[in-house]
Amino acid sequence: MAFSKLSFIFVLVHVSLLFSSLVLSNDDEDNLLQGINSYRQSVNLPQFVKNGKAECLADKIASELEDQPCTTITTGSTIVPATQTQLANYPKLLNKCKIDMNTTSDGVILPVCVPKMVPTLVLTNYTHSSYAKYLNNSKYTGVGVGSEEDWMVVILTTSTSTGSFSKAVSLVSQMGFGHYLLPIALGGLSIYLSMAFSNMSLVLFALASTLLLYSHPVECNEKEDDIFNAINDYRQSHNVSALKRNNPADCLADEIADDLADQDCTGNEAFAKDPYRTVPMLVNFPKLAKKCDIEVNSTMDGIILPVCVHKLVRDVVLNNFTKTAYTKFLKDKKYTGAGVGSENDWLVMILSTDKPSGSFSGATSLVAFGIVQFFVMSFSGLLLAITLSF
Repeated sequence: MAFSKLSFIFVLVHVSLLFSSLVLSNDDEDNLLQGINSYRQSVNLPQFVKNGKAECLADKIASELEDQPCTTITTGSTIVPATQTQLANYPKLLNKCKIDMNTTSDGVILPVCVPKMVPTLVLTNYTHSSYAKYLNNSKYTGVGVGSEEDWMVVILTTSTSTGSFSKAVSLVSQMGFGHYLLPIALGGLSIYLSMAFSNMSLVLFALASTLLLYSHPVECNEKEDDIFNAINDYRQSHNVSALKRNNPADCLADEIADDLADQDCTGNEAFAKDPYRTVPMLVNFPKLAKKCDIEVNSTMDGIILPVCVHKLVRDVVLNNFTKTAYTKFLKDKKYTGAGVGSENDWLVMILSTDKPSGSFSGATSLVAFGIVQFFVMSFSGLLLAITLSF
């Protein structure tokens, strides 16, 4: 019991230090989540665990609802992922958060609208309405919370694959702690079986199975990918190394494109004339960075390059990057990463650096593991099994 208490105190201190930067979630969202978790404990249920993907989607839905009157969706009316009722842009929002639709059918989306976000009223809209039955249901284990203006959105997720609000896993996608333990286990198992049964085919089978497991395609915007690849071809034609995809920068580029979506293309000229003034011209920049869990101080050495092209015609978009003032940034070796996002006629490219002040990163966490790390972890499993066998 003493150990549990000490561990609990350690976790609280560690988490408070880890999240003490300016990229903390919206206070209204934090207050609501604390209130909901207290309610869960009062009915002898475990607290909800934050789900990053669900949080992204909750933010997107809240942004979608922000200009609508509170009467649009009455409290107690859920948005059912399985039927996508009351939300015409649901598939598009899922794509923005890189969520596989098949992983949402068992979840539930609970929006409320409360003028000025009065904390007690927001909470009672969840705990003293028909939403309470979802909070009381033990099958829901995770949560994502987002807000915009008077709208608050809570998404409840499950531990099942059909309610996890996750994305398809690939060798280039983000892999959490549990995912990179699997290659170690499979690597170790394969070598153990080969030694036990003197059958090398088992090794090949285990490794092939692991590769298949981690090679499921991730749904991405094809236009964004096409431009990203074309920019890398341009870089390499000037003897500059290819840019690596930066996931937080991808998120921020999407948010900025969304923010610009309703603006006329004439605004593009101001960005192109002086790219260094892009951030000052984006009045919502701190808010957008916060949505992507990006520390503003980690964006100082990066650069944000928006273009506006009718229907985002590929060659015209590419010319807007390679034959304008943006060219010097594409040729600059200090930029090593990139994020791309688009909305309507706007496409935004963010160039990041390897420096902390240009990495577009947030609090330290267990983040993306690519193909190299995957093989390193698998090889670690092989070595571990060999060591244990002697």
